[in-house]
Amino acid sequence: MNQEDQSAFRCWKCGNEIHVVRAQAGAKVECPYCQSPATVPEQLFGPPVARTIGPTSSTVQQKSPATAAVLNFLFWGAGYVYAGRAWGWAVLIPYILLTLIGLASGSQCSTADVLIATLLTLPIDFALGWHAYQIVKEGH
Repeated sequence: MNQEDQSAFRCWKCGNEIHVVRAQAGAKVECPYCQSPATVPEQLFGPPVARTIGPTSSTVQQKSPATAAVLNFLFWGAGYVYAGRAWGWAVLIPYILLTLIGLASGSQCSTADVLIATLLTLPIDFALGWHAYQIVKEGH
């Protein structure tokens, strides 16, 4: 064990040195001289080392490229908003408004018209889905 992993501090009751190792920082120990409980000062070994329990913040905030792609395929701009791009709202809001207008006038459209419109928008659906997928995958 090297010198940096060992240190000592004085017992609050008897004043004798208590020798400890880095792993004991912040833990309760017993003074070998007077058997009084003492907490090893965390600052004894310098600034505290960051400890992670569970997933790190980068994995918690990590987005799924597939989710972004599906959202953008189904609702233009939703995948961008999911990916954290504020400008995605500029795509999503007009899409929602146009969809609502289309639904309001849906009784005037034949089934063939809806099918043709759906087929014509498929390339855009795929392109937007792929773009959102790439944005999340590459972390842009």
